[in-house]
Amino acid sequence: MKKRACSYIRASTTAELQPNSLEVQRAIVRSFAENNGYTLEEEFFEYASGTNDLRTQWNNALGYAETNDAFIICWRVDRFSRSLTSFSKSNSMLHKLRFVELGDIEPTALVMSVLIAAGQNAALNTRVRIKETMRVLKQRDGRTWGNPRINETAYPASLKVRTNNAQAFNSYISDIVKDYKCAGYNLPQCVNKLNNLGIRTRRGKVWTYHLLRRVINYNERASQ
Repeated sequence: MKKRACSYIRASTTAELQPNSLEVQRAIVRSFAENNGYTLEEEFFEYASGTNDLRTQWNNALGYAETNDAFIICWRVDRFSRSLTSFSKSNSMLHKLRFVELGDIEPTALVMSVLIAAGQNAALNTRVRIKETMRVLKQRDGRTWGNPRINETAYPASLKVRTNNAQAFNSYISDIVKDYKCAGYNLPQCVNKLNNLGIRTRRGKVWTYHLLRRVINYNERASQ
């Protein structure tokens, strides 16, 4: 008997920049469904960042699967999500998730958290790489972006920007730790997980128990 399923397909940018991405994923998912006894009833696709938990079609796919007791089939975990905060929205449906890269098996909470964290870290590294490229170009040939009077106007806002960046980073790390704790890890184990995944502090250093505890405490105070 065929198993009911829908598919979720995502590309990060636009149809112009990634003209073949959806078609490739669609073909892979359809082949997987056919070979493993699934009937694809609906397809949900979108161009959106995997770090955005408010993606319309992603949430629609979760809703469809829950309402219709159907599976969600996706090519890879990083196509499904690049945000650990999504773990709390999808962990109750692990038994209904199937990823072509993993085979026709139910993904465990550990596998999901590790692969999503790796995808999230890759997205963060991309932003860092772009920022560093801009810095090198500016240093090499004086290239500038945006307002040419930025040096005259930036200083009053710089402290606020740094504070906001610190709060965003602390929130990002706290969300990762929260998801790991949901998966059964204690704080020392979370330290090891972050370091093993290559996720560093804002200053590029490896995590210690005390550094991670300080970030979590700071984020808790800021949210009160």
